[in-house]
Amino acid sequence: MNDQESQTVSFVRDPKSFSGQQLGEATTQIQYESQGHALVIGTSTKALQAAKSFAQNGVTVVEIDPAIDSTRKQLTDDGIAVFTVPVLALHGYLGAFTAKVPSASAAEQAFDLAVSVYLQSGCFDVVLDLSEQPLMPMLLPPFGYKHASSAEQIQQTILELQDMKGEFEKPRYFNYNAAICAHSRSELGGCRACIDVCTTNAIVSVGEGVQVDPFLCQGCGSCATTCPTGAMSYSYPRPSNAIDRARTALLDNDASVVLLHGEAHKNQVESGSLSDAVLAFQVEEITAFGADFWLSLLAGPACRVVLVHDMISTDPGLQALQSQIELVDSLLAGLGIEENTVVLIGLDGLNAAEISSVLHPDNWSNSILRQLTPASYATHNDKRQTIRLALDALSEQLTAINSTVELPAHAPFGQIMVNTDSCTLCMACVSTCPAKALLDGQDTPALRFVEANCVQCGLCEQACPESAISLEPRYVWNSIEARKIKTLHEEEPFNCLVCHTPFTTLSMLETMSAKLAGHWMFKDEKALRRLKMCGDCRVRDMFEEDRAGIDVHSSSEV
Repeated sequence: MNDQESQTVSFVRDPKSFSGQQLGEATTQIQYESQGHALVIGTSTKALQAAKSFAQNGVTVVEIDPAIDSTRKQLTDDGIAVFTVPVLALHGYLGAFTAKVPSASAAEQAFDLAVSVYLQSGCFDVVLDLSEQPLMPMLLPPFGYKHASSAEQIQQTILELQDMKGEFEKPRYFNYNAAICAHSRSELGGCRACIDVCTTNAIVSVGEGVQVDPFLCQGCGSCATTCPTGAMSYSYPRPSNAIDRARTALLDNDASVVLLHGEAHKNQVESGSLSDAVLAFQVEEITAFGADFWLSLLAGPACRVVLVHDMISTDPGLQALQSQIELVDSLLAGLGIEENTVVLIGLDGLNAAEISSVLHPDNWSNSILRQLTPASYATHNDKRQTIRLALDALSEQLTAINSTVELPAHAPFGQIMVNTDSCTLCMACVSTCPAKALLDGQDTPALRFVEANCVQCGLCEQACPESAISLEPRYVWNSIEARKIKTLHEEEPFNCLVCHTPFTTLSMLETMSAKLAGHWMFKDEKALRRLKMCGDCRVRDMFEEDRAGIDVHSSSEV
């Protein structure tokens, strides 16, 4: 097959013509509505000059001057409102930007510029920021916001913003399952992978979970790629649809190398003379495809996955991909595969000929993976299950070097280590575990563990009052062994001295006795003896011994 066009598969479509048939299940559409009223931020002379281009749709100008202490407003001869403010808080997205001047005290309301110019929606529709430093500095600013500095940039940006009037749609790129999110439990911080990697500031912490603003999200997919549990997943396309389509295309085209690239790189990629065994996939965002997608292809017909990008080194999306590659390399090394199975190509400085060189058959023709029989298993939208199925398929044909393989610190697989001398079986770790990896002993004081469920979020380590827990990232090749319930620590129950009901453990009792030994309420033997009673018997004993109870105000040591 020499015609490169026939060797290119697209995962991209026009959202407005989405039928749900090309990539599988339909996804919800997010709608923006803009009347075109612009907010221009910058020095008055430059901002007013730019503002004239928006006069037809309505425009407001604001200059930020930290030297003043109050908001000033004036109207130009053309009727344009010009504000001079000491500071400006700008938030929102296309059709819904708020611009407020924070008040000096909590008792006063912030001064709202949109309300002041009587906008019916109460918001600005688009923002042209001519400040030296952008007021919205995120790597991917929201739709409708543009920062420009040079005259050429300003003119181009004005043209782009002028077109942003009317109704617009984009897909809701993500799905979120709060039930398996490992972000937080009991006010303890756990996983922050999605928050830290989001380049639009669309993801924020909300108690025990996170919240994603679909209007700010631009579908880079890094949150789904880095999520250890699969709580955050990509929906454009859904993981199972993408994997099925890619595996089918590889088999149909007798290809063994996958090349993922965005629409912006299509011409550069296709102008190269690629081998017939290389199949190019055009995707919305390469950052939306991580270890589950790559390993599923490597367990099937592929021996290489090549990612073409133009991200800067500090881009969290690039760092997320590098982290995922490190995980995959570590896992495959445990099967004796030391090849570069997932390769990143930065387009900065690369031309089509160099891309072809990187993808030359000499670099992968002797791959161990080319000798394997492609796996045929049903794909899932469950990220961890997909990864384990792919690794099971690989380990069935390749002998693992050891029963387990050590993984990097960020890996979402591993076990926990418990110091049994310190552990009191208080079960704080069990109550905070979001993945049901830690279990209690039900009828007996015990801490049990299912390694296949552990996502290494660290919540159990933080929750342990005795600092008895530590994490060990690793992967167990035997899936049956990984799913077994193992006992990490177990003790005989301690029975109440009076009613003989089991209510605690000896280690817990000893810990509490040591901590309360210096307290004035536990100086006599009767009080210490009560620690060995269950709650009901303890209260009963207190009032039988001294019907007046304990006067907590009589001691000078309080």
